Amino acid sequence: MDVVFLKPVEGRRYRSRLRRADGRVVELEGGSWNRIGGVERELPHDLAHLVVESGLAFGMGLWGVIAAGGLFGEVRVVEGRRPPHGEARGRAITEGAGETLRQAEILVRAVCDAAVSGEALTVARVGERWWDDALASPRLDATIVALRDAARAWARTPGGGELRWPASL
Repeated sequence: MDVVFLKPVEGRRYRSRLRRADGRVVELEGGSWNRIGGVERELPHDLAHLVVESGLAFGMGLWGVIAAGGLFGEVRVVEGRRPPHGEARGRAITEGAGETLRQAEILVRAVCDAAVSGEALTVARVGERWWDDALASPRLDATIVALRDAARAWARTPGGGELRWPASL
C-alpha cells in the first residue's frame, strides 16, 4: 500500500491520499506533527502513523482502519463510487477499531518520543494497557530509522509536491 502525502505550498496543513483495495481514493486532512529529533526534527503526524504502524506490523491503526474502509471526521472519499450505506459501514469499522486506534496513537507518540530521547521503551513508560511486544523487538530500532528517513524525505519535498510512502500493514 502506498500513501501519498501532499505538502502545502505554504502553511502547515498537509493532506494524504490512499487508493484502497476497493478502488476508492480517500483523502485525510492533517495538520499535526510529531517531533522525532535528528536533523529534520519533525514530520507529519499521519506519516508518523504510517511509518510506526508499518514498522511494528500494527495492522488496525489509523492506516489499517482507513484501508479497511473506515471513515471518520477528517477522512473523505474523493474518487470512486459511494455505495449505499457506505458511510454508515465506514463509521462502524472505525467504531469497532476504537481501542486499537487509541493504542496506535499511544504507540506513535511513544516511538517518536524514543526517537528524540534515545531511551528504550518499557511497559512502565508506555503503560501496560497500550504495550505491544514489538516495542521491545529489533523492529523498534528499524522503525526509528524509518521515521528519520521519512522526516528527511518530507524536508526534501518541495511545497506543492508529493511524497509517496510505501507501507505494509
